[in-house]
Amino acid sequence: MDSKFHTEAEFSLTKVEERHWLVGFVILATAVTLVRLAVLFGQSFPLFFDEAQYWTWAQKLAFGYFSKPPFIAWIIATTTTFCGDGEACIRLSSPLFHLGTSVLIFVLGRDLYGARVGFWSGLTYIILPGVSLSAILISTDVFLLFFWALALVCLVRALSTNRPVWWIGLGFALGLGALSKYAMAYFVLCLLVYGAWSGRRLDLHRQGGLWGALALACLILSPNILWNSVWGFPSFLHVGENVNLGGQLFNPLAFIEFIGSQLALFGPFLLLSLVCAGLALLQQTKELDTDGDANRLLASFSMPILLLIAGQAFLSRAHGNWAAPAYVAGSVWVCGWLFSRGREFWLRASIALHILAGTVFYNYTLIVQLTGIPIVKLTDPLSRVRGWDSAGPWASALGAQFPRSKFLFDDRTTMAELTYYVRPHPHNAVMWNPRRTMNNHYEMSTNMAEHIGRDFIYIIRHDWPGFADWAFRDSRPLSIISISDYPGHNLELRAYLLSGFQGYIE
Repeated sequence: MDSKFHTEAEFSLTKVEERHWLVGFVILATAVTLVRLAVLFGQSFPLFFDEAQYWTWAQKLAFGYFSKPPFIAWIIATTTTFCGDGEACIRLSSPLFHLGTSVLIFVLGRDLYGARVGFWSGLTYIILPGVSLSAILISTDVFLLFFWALALVCLVRALSTNRPVWWIGLGFALGLGALSKYAMAYFVLCLLVYGAWSGRRLDLHRQGGLWGALALACLILSPNILWNSVWGFPSFLHVGENVNLGGQLFNPLAFIEFIGSQLALFGPFLLLSLVCAGLALLQQTKELDTDGDANRLLASFSMPILLLIAGQAFLSRAHGNWAAPAYVAGSVWVCGWLFSRGREFWLRASIALHILAGTVFYNYTLIVQLTGIPIVKLTDPLSRVRGWDSAGPWASALGAQFPRSKFLFDDRTTMAELTYYVRPHPHNAVMWNPRRTMNNHYEMSTNMAEHIGRDFIYIIRHDWPGFADWAFRDSRPLSIISISDYPGHNLELRAYLLSGFQGYIE
């Protein structure tokens, strides 16, 4: 198949020049990653609830979990095996995978526009505000973005060469991306948009390599689908609940909040440039579109996602990170568009702004201390996780005092955080679930009915539980801990000893 991708003459470089851009990019991207690793290991902070839950998943590997596919648990299990169970080791894969994603974006930009645009595209991505934040946390988006970028590179090369290796690579990228996060399904939607818009509709329909790639992706995902079928498809039902179209429709405030989140995650200059690039492309004819199919491909793999999630935000709600895959192609497209129009200033200004934002974010605590600005809950990015690492030793002491008692919780945040911060880790902890619902991983994976007659250390964030008077032979308060890192912040936990579980009331 002949390639329909074109490179501008001004981006035509010698091998020596291409190597210059590649070496420069690798040096800068590696330096950024080393800074993030230093932040991870030098400024450790408590795990967020989601991170603690992912770590608990990693203690019992499976092909699926309640709310997400399994890849994140597999990766955490790998890094903690070699590095340990510290917060930094749990998050270790994030900066490394973002480095890999930036390299793939460099390759994508080089293939479509030349090595210079590849350099700026990869650099733009790795210092995006959203990536700076994501790189010191562990989340499913990290791996989704890596496999999304890999799939795009394989797709471009497969369409250009029709070599089987690239179709196979596309299949693996799609399958592993879906095992990372189900949002990988957007890739197929974007591919359909691209096929219709670029005139490749018949090519894609008749392309055996593409169908083979999709079949391989389904084969890779099939163990997770089988796992879901055994458990009643909890992961897919959770996705439906997140969409929340059954609630109140039409929420302009949620739409405004979503747009604000995109300005923060992608940067104001880049987002505005992306919108301008989209409007300009819609007004161009193919004869005037000097970058040929490249612009339409990148637009097809960015704009539909942004429009779809923005529409979801207006109808119901949408988290800012839901649109993250758009910025893989978007980083390349916006760089190519700005360079083709001689507007490099806005790209350099954006990069400078993002470096400043990352520097402030990574040194937030130090800056606050040096300036004497009081920390309040509204301006504290760690307000939701403060105190759990201090609560761990308190709960650990209770566990040592009553070694024959299991830990019992009634909310997933407390259970996830204390399963991690209690030593030794109470992997046999149980979730109180008298209605026998299955609304989270712990309700799905634990069952009080298996523990008739057992004693429990019950830790909650509310007052005396009424059920303790009838569900247990004996019950009494044990301890209360109240942790306040600054005025306005408070984490209070109450512990009770519940003896002789007699079963739920039928």
